[in-house]
Amino acid sequence: MSLMTFDDIQQSTDLIISESQIDQAIEELAQQINQFYAGERFANKSVTAFCVMNGGLYFTGQLMRHLKFPITLKYLHASRYGDSTRGAELNWIVRPSQEEVFGKDIILIDDIFDEGLTLEAIYKECEALKPNSINSVVLVDKQHHRKPQSGFQPNFVGLEVVDRYIFGCGMDYKGAWRNLPAIYALKE
Repeated sequence: MSLMTFDDIQQSTDLIISESQIDQAIEELAQQINQFYAGERFANKSVTAFCVMNGGLYFTGQLMRHLKFPITLKYLHASRYGDSTRGAELNWIVRPSQEEVFGKDIILIDDIFDEGLTLEAIYKECEALKPNSINSVVLVDKQHHRKPQSGFQPNFVGLEVVDRYIFGCGMDYKGAWRNLPAIYALKE
């Protein structure tokens, strides 16, 4: 399988969100999250942050630089996509454990809220393990009407994006290009 080169990306994609817009959104998200966790309810506690692999890795690293409260960083891995561009059944690779979640303040960090089924399933899995609190944060929320029927939404959202196949900032194109510091979409 031949992947696009960086030159291909510059010629055959549209820049959807620039690196500077992403950096600004992450800083603003961090301010909101810092304010939320600065309350008396969370004083002198460590929050357990779960990076949702693989997509959430880039965003988690960028966000963590700006958070001003104690964090215990963990990861979980559940996917509906793999290297595909279409979602399938949820596949758990690494589940959160009772010990990691029970009685703790949890924040789930993911790259995108697309159809929302993966993040909702992860949220429910953690919720069943009885945390003290649970919140979720995503870098981008894709704007369309294919969201969970339950009405589930992330607690913190950085940016809204158009309903196109996007990649960069943790989101992949055929398994690659998660490392791009901006968000792109193939030309229509």
